[in-house]
Amino acid sequence: MNQDDKDRLPDQIEENDEQRDSGTQAQDVAGDARVRSTDLSEDSERGGRPNPAQIIPDDTPDLVERMEEMNRSGRIDNDAFAGEPQMDDEEEYLGRTENEE
Repeated sequence: MNQDDKDRLPDQIEENDEQRDSGTQAQDVAGDARVRSTDLSEDSERGGRPNPAQIIPDDTPDLVERMEEMNRSGRIDNDAFAGEPQMDDEEEYLGRTENEE
């Protein structure tokens, strides 16, 4: 052992939280995403007694449920865009998208 080795400070064994890689790597995130879709504990369930004064009933699908249904069926629900201008560039192929006033 030479003098330089003796003068060196020992390495700290404590782990720095900012340098911890677990859970932040792409393979960890991808693994979580694969498991999350099959985890039944994440499915929400409506329960309890219905409230007769409720404006929107509990059994009305919310935005997330509509999006999940679109993913399952492969069909896009365009009701979300009702009343909005289409502004489509493919009018020759798809037909007119805007009403001329």
